Amino acid sequence: MNFDKRVYHFIGNNKLIHPGGLVIVGFSGGADSMALMQVLVSLRHELGIRLHAAHFNHKIRPLQALRDERFVVQWCRRLNVPLTVGRRTAGRVDHLSEDAARQMRFKFFVKLANKLKAQSVALAHTRNDLAETVLMRLMRGSGFYGLRGILPQRSIEKVEFIRPLMGVSRPDIEDYLRSKRIPFCTDSTNLQTMYVRNKVRLKLLPLLAREYNPQITNVLTDLAQIACEDYAFLAQHAQKRFEKSVIISGRRVKIALKQIGLLHPAIRRLIIRQMADALIHGQATTDSSRYEVAALTFEHIHAIENLIAHKGPGRVDLPHQVMASKTEKFLELSYA
Repeated sequence: MNFDKRVYHFIGNNKLIHPGGLVIVGFSGGADSMALMQVLVSLRHELGIRLHAAHFNHKIRPLQALRDERFVVQWCRRLNVPLTVGRRTAGRVDHLSEDAARQMRFKFFVKLANKLKAQSVALAHTRNDLAETVLMRLMRGSGFYGLRGILPQRSIEKVEFIRPLMGVSRPDIEDYLRSKRIPFCTDSTNLQTMYVRNKVRLKLLPLLAREYNPQITNVLTDLAQIACEDYAFLAQHAQKRFEKSVIISGRRVKIALKQIGLLHPAIRRLIIRQMADALIHGQATTDSSRYEVAALTFEHIHAIENLIAHKGPGRVDLPHQVMASKTEKFLELSYA
């Protein structure tokens, strides 16, 4: 099966794109985004969609950044795809953290998607990106939730972000671009090991493949798939228990201590997350992006479990000015 068909089947199997809408393509000009743009252009009539490219200039490397922007502008003209360019407006900086740069891009994508009423924003993450993310989360400690890595589809601020290339690897993309003679830009910061992801990509994963398991990328992506399926099963069970046991009243969400104390720890932790989510959003959900908004770490959950287990009243402060408190009969989440 050729590259285009593999991507087409991945999109269909994961229901990433629906006919008749506009899809924004995150377009940096790098190899992965060039492959994503090219394959979606090839498939747009078959998928029944319109495309709009989005490029964000962080202005970290002024000359290279300008070169990349001009390259993207020229390539979009060649493909006859409309383009919107966003630029960081603050003063010059020599370095941005991975998280800061990502947040800037996502804010730009969300704003553009709302303005254009796009059905989704397509990003160029691959199986290799998934493997890197899983390994990074393993190193800092993670449960099923984190081990799912990068999902093919997720909602951020009510905008759907999709990843049509999650079924292909970086070598697949290199072969595809080479066969099509498609040029791309090389970001020099991708070679700087000051960034954790680059260090994992350039040093750790090659070491693991060379010294321990040549199939380490496949092992990690398989782990993500298993974690995703197991998490979905647990989340579905937790949702049913939540609907039966949790009381939502205005700006308070509570559950009887007798009920939550008897639950399996895996279900109990999910229900605590759902309670925080219900407080912030007005309803519980198994949507991963909402849990991230609640920003509950394992330490937060563990502290709440200790609160439940120990005698007497108490409270735990949580992100977003939320607190968990224990009364005589209930565990309650409310705003501090």
